[in-house]
Amino acid sequence: MTSRKILPLLFVLIFNLWLIKIFRYNVFIGITVILGSIFVYLSIQAGIKKYFYISALFISVLMIFQYKTSSINSLVFLNENEKIEQQQRMRGYPKSLYRFANWLEQRKEAIIFYKIEDNFSEVVDPNLYFFANHPRERIGVVEYEKLPYVLLPFFVMGILFVKKSGHNILLLSVSPLIPLSLIGNSNPIGPFSLFPFLAAYVAIGLEPVFKNKKYFFAFILVFSLVFIQTISYATY
Repeated sequence: MTSRKILPLLFVLIFNLWLIKIFRYNVFIGITVILGSIFVYLSIQAGIKKYFYISALFISVLMIFQYKTSSINSLVFLNENEKIEQQQRMRGYPKSLYRFANWLEQRKEAIIFYKIEDNFSEVVDPNLYFFANHPRERIGVVEYEKLPYVLLPFFVMGILFVKKSGHNILLLSVSPLIPLSLIGNSNPIGPFSLFPFLAAYVAIGLEPVFKNKKYFFAFILVFSLVFIQTISYATY
C-alpha cells in the first residue's frame, strides 16, 4: 500500500488532541494506539487476514491497558448520582406498582443491568468523542472533543463502508465495548481501546475527499476553522 493511500489516516492521527493526551499519559499506550490504528485501517483497505490478526493483537493489548489504567466502577453499589437516577426511575412507576418497583430496583440483578446499560450507552455515544460529551457532561471530569466534530459525518460514512466490506473488523470493533461496559469509563484518557476504530473509520470516510482536489481544499478550509476552535476549547 502506497503512502498516498494512507494519507487520510495520517491526517486523522496528526490532527488529534486525544492522541496527544494519550501520549502525555503513557508513550507506550500512544504507540500501541497508532500501530493499532494503522493495522485496522490496512485490514479494511487490503482485506488481508494477516493485518486483521495483527489488529486483533494490538486491540487486545489496548484492552488490557484499558483495564489496568481504569478506576473500576462497581456493578453492585450505587454512587450518589446513580441513586438519584434510581429514584427518578421509581417515580415513573404507577403508584399501584410502587412496592413492585421498590423490590425490582433494589435487586442486585437490576442494579447490575442498569449499570452495564449506562456504561455501554456512554461509550457508544458519539457525543463523548465529537462534542465533549455534551449534554452528558460528568461531574469531576474535564470533558473535551476527542475528535473535531466536523469529522462525524466521515465517521458515519466509514462505518457504512466497513459494514459492506469488512464484517470481521466490525466484530473486532465491538470487542472493547464488552470490558468497557463492565468496568465503566473512569479512565484519565477515556476509552482509548476504541481509538483505532474511530480513527480508521473516519479515515475511510475521508478517502473520497482526499481523491478530489476541489473537495479536499474546501474540507481543509472548514476543518482548519473547526480545529482552531477545538484547540481553543481544550485550552480554555
